[in-house]
Amino acid sequence: MKKLYNHPVLMLVLGVILGAGTMLLTPQQKVAASAAAGNDKFSMCTVPVATIAETDAVFVLDHLTGILRGGYLNSGTGAFTHTYLRNVAADFQLNPSTPEPRYCIVAGPANLRSGGGNQPANGVLYIGELTSGAVIAYGFGRPQGRGSVAPMEVVRIDGFAFREAAGG
Repeated sequence: MKKLYNHPVLMLVLGVILGAGTMLLTPQQKVAASAAAGNDKFSMCTVPVATIAETDAVFVLDHLTGILRGGYLNSGTGAFTHTYLRNVAADFQLNPSTPEPRYCIVAGPANLRSGGGNQPANGVLYIGELTSGAVIAYGFGRPQGRGSVAPMEVVRIDGFAFREAAGG
C-alpha cells in the first residue's frame, strides 16, 4: 500500500483546498498605501483623508520656494474641490541665503482628535529638511461641503531634530 506522501498530485490538491478554506474563513484587512516621489526641485505624496472609500489628498512641495500645496480630488465630482497651502520654509527657519534646501516628504495614517471646527484628515505629512536637521509633522482638515475658493491651512503638529543644524 502506497503512503499518502507518495501521491504528489493528491498532496497538491489537498494543499490548495486547505489554503483556499483558510483564506475564505479568515477576515481580510483592507490594504492602504501612501505614495511619495520627488527629485531635487520638488516632491509629492498622497495622504489618506478618510477611512471610508474616499480619494486621498495629494501634496506637492516646491523645494525652491518651500511652499507646500495640496489638493483633494472629490470622488463624486471628479474635480479638485479643496486646496491646501503652507510655507514650510518658514517653519524650518531656513536662512534665505541657503542655496538649496534639501527636503524629504512622506505621509502616514493618523487618528488625530478634533480640536473643534473642521475634523482632521486620517493622515499626516512628515517633512524633513537636511540643513535644519529637523522633521515636522503636519495635519490638515478633512474636506467638507462643496469646496472652497481659499486654500485650507496645513497645520504644524510637532517636530523633532534628527541632527544638529548645519548652519548655512
